[in-house]
Amino acid sequence: MTQTDFSIRRQPPLSLQVYDRLRTMMLDNVFQPGDRMIEEDLARRLSVSRTPVREALFRLSLNGLVEQQDGRFVVPTLTLRDIEEIFQIRRLLEPQAVADIARNVTEADLARYVAGRDRLLAATSQQESAAANIAFRALWLSRIPNRRLQETLAKFDDQVVLVRRATLVDPDARATAAKGVCDLVAAFEARDPQLARKIMEDFIDAAFQWFERVVSATADDIEARD
Repeated sequence: MTQTDFSIRRQPPLSLQVYDRLRTMMLDNVFQPGDRMIEEDLARRLSVSRTPVREALFRLSLNGLVEQQDGRFVVPTLTLRDIEEIFQIRRLLEPQAVADIARNVTEADLARYVAGRDRLLAATSQQESAAANIAFRALWLSRIPNRRLQETLAKFDDQVVLVRRATLVDPDARATAAKGVCDLVAAFEARDPQLARKIMEDFIDAAFQWFERVVSATADDIEARD
C-alpha cells in the first residue's frame, strides 16, 4: 500500500507575493518618482486580480514607497527635507543599534559579517556593490537584540535603500561605504560597543554628505540643460 502524503505546502498569500514583487521593482528603480500606481494596470501586468494589488499598495504605503494622493497611489518624490529627516532618525537610532550588536555578537554572527564584508570587497560593479551593501545592512538589522528598535528601523529601511542606491553611483562613495563596513566588522570582532557607535555615526554623516553632493550635481545638471 502506498503511503499517502498528508503534508500541506502553504504558499505565501497572493497579496504578499504581489507586495514582494512590487517592492523589488521599486527598489530596482523600475518605477520612478511621480509614477501613478494604477491597480487595474498592475493587476493586468502581474496576472492577478485588483484585490491583492490594492492590499500590496497599502502595505507599500506603510514603508513609504508609495503615498496616497487624491485617492490614488503614487511613487513619492523625496525632497531634501525628507532625506534629512530620514538621516536624522538614522543618526539617533543606528549607532545605539550597532553598539547593542557589538555587545551581544556571537561567533556565528561574526562569520556572517565577515562573509558580508568579503562579498562587498569582491564586488566589481556598481550593481554588485549596491547589492552587497544592502545585504550587509539587512544582516545587521536582523541581529539587533532590541526588537522594538529593530522594527522602528525596519519601517524606514526601504527609503534608506533608495537613498543608498543614489549615492553608490559614485566610485568614491562606494569606497567610503566599503571602509565603513570593514570598520564596523572590526568593531564587532573587538566586541567594542563604543567603537561601533562612533563608526556608525561617522558612516551616516559621510553618507549624508554624499547624498548632498548627488542632489547638488543633479540640480546643476538640470540648470545647465535649461
